[in-house]
Amino acid sequence: MEENKAQELIKVALNSMAITESDSSFIIYDLELVNQRLVELNDAFPLNTLHGIAIKACPLPAMLKKQAQFGLGAEAASIEEVQIALRSGITADKIIFDGPAKTKAEIQFCIDNNIYINMDSFEELHRVNTLLGDNKNFKAGMRLNPALGIGKIGDTSVAGKKSKFGINIDEYSEKVQTAFEEHSWLVGVHVHVGSQGMLLAELVNGTKKVFDFARELYGLERFDLGGGLPVVYRDEDPNISFRDYTAALKRDVPHLFDGKLKLLTEFGRRVYADTAIAVSNIEYVKDDKQIVAHLGADMFLRRVYKPEDWFHKLTVLDHSANVIPKLKQTYTVAGPLCFGGDFLSREVSLPKVIEYDLLIIHDVGAYTLSMWSRHCSRFTPKVIGIKNGKVETLKERETINQLMAFWGSN
Repeated sequence: MEENKAQELIKVALNSMAITESDSSFIIYDLELVNQRLVELNDAFPLNTLHGIAIKACPLPAMLKKQAQFGLGAEAASIEEVQIALRSGITADKIIFDGPAKTKAEIQFCIDNNIYINMDSFEELHRVNTLLGDNKNFKAGMRLNPALGIGKIGDTSVAGKKSKFGINIDEYSEKVQTAFEEHSWLVGVHVHVGSQGMLLAELVNGTKKVFDFARELYGLERFDLGGGLPVVYRDEDPNISFRDYTAALKRDVPHLFDGKLKLLTEFGRRVYADTAIAVSNIEYVKDDKQIVAHLGADMFLRRVYKPEDWFHKLTVLDHSANVIPKLKQTYTVAGPLCFGGDFLSREVSLPKVIEYDLLIIHDVGAYTLSMWSRHCSRFTPKVIGIKNGKVETLKERETINQLMAFWGSN
């Protein structure tokens, strides 16, 4: 999100009644940009594509309801996310259930409700087949690993030969073919080579390898492209749109778009990441060298623990959201948690700040609040959305009763 747009949204928020003194930190979604991104996703793919937006990127029910209004679906990585989707208005036929650890009860729930499953292993396929009974409507897919290697970020690359996900088609091609011949309910394949650290060419090559193998599978009806399209966190990061992706796929895998297969996608980060900012009061400025803020490793686990891989731009405004004209100096930015490694930045150049100025953390719309840590039991912050100058509360700041309930109090 551009700095001037972030400043505009913060001013609207501060002038509303939605933000109170207790909101030492809060999150703002630009709902106009969210709508734009959902339209871009729909427009870039064929009309019959099922877009299962990854819930783990942004589990806010308010956002899932907006997805439903656009005719979009949701990808769930747990049965809990399946339930979140259902309760947020996503219909069962627009849910994709992934994940490597589905229990028998979870699989049975999906069978009974005709929720599409991407199976992660032959062991899971056997379990599904055992539980299926005489259900003639249930459909499932199989996750295939093209085994092309890992990308720039090892932790989010899942197409190595030793990946925990999917079935390696180099090793098990005949067994996969046999599975499709023997099970009429097995109608789809799924491929995902990694998230954020993957080049466009790597995403396309993974899709091409699986498609070239899978196109002759018996009974194939659906092809799940997964997600993984990177977003711009650093200025040097590639800016790849959904249309850039489909153009590359049409060039290298043209038959993917010939209408014979229903396409599925599972984007998350590319939809939501740059649509939101986080704002924290600067609680202390220690010796003019260290900023103490109200967000750190609680919301930015990857940034704090793996700073070489994960980045969020930091800027500042004064307490009224005005630009600070003072000369810049170098700060460390510490979070609020009681352990020594809780730093958002070890060295960042910012205008000279004072207590209660505002720290802005950019591009927080995905994989931030959804990865919240309970260390030190701090409340999750309020989340608001702004569209056409109007403020909508998407999630209230957590209360002590909710926190106590999480820890097991009645």
